[in-house]
Amino acid sequence: MILDRLSRAEKYYALHPNFRQAFDYLKKNDVASLAPGTYPVIKDDIYLIISADEPGTERRKLETHQKFIDIQLALNGSFSLEWRDEDSCRDIFQEYHNEKDLMLYNDSPLFTVTLHSDLFAVLFPEDAHAPQRPVSTVKKAVVKVAL
Repeated sequence: MILDRLSRAEKYYALHPNFRQAFDYLKKNDVASLAPGTYPVIKDDIYLIISADEPGTERRKLETHQKFIDIQLALNGSFSLEWRDEDSCRDIFQEYHNEKDLMLYNDSPLFTVTLHSDLFAVLFPEDAHAPQRPVSTVKKAVVKVAL
């Protein structure tokens, strides 16, 4: 997992051939003004999901992906993101679903960070993560970058 400010994203361009395009899209476009939905950025390689996450108290399960890297950030407000390394996850809730690129775990997180405007998290396949419901409505972006 990488946690940093969007203003320093260029430090990570060399880690993946599509990181430059993904981060540049976030920095050069007014993604906060987009309506909730899915937006293609580069064919099947990069797409953007905008959502309005409502408050709630139920704990979301840790999840992992095998086909995509997530870049998550709050566009307004903030939300908690729980993390645990996939190798230490033992309690599978849902086996890997290929079409959804999703596996879910009941395990407890090892730590939690709070993402707010200009702070992003890059989540690789080995990063089990669970974005939790916010205290108040938050608009967030998830950029999916194909491996």
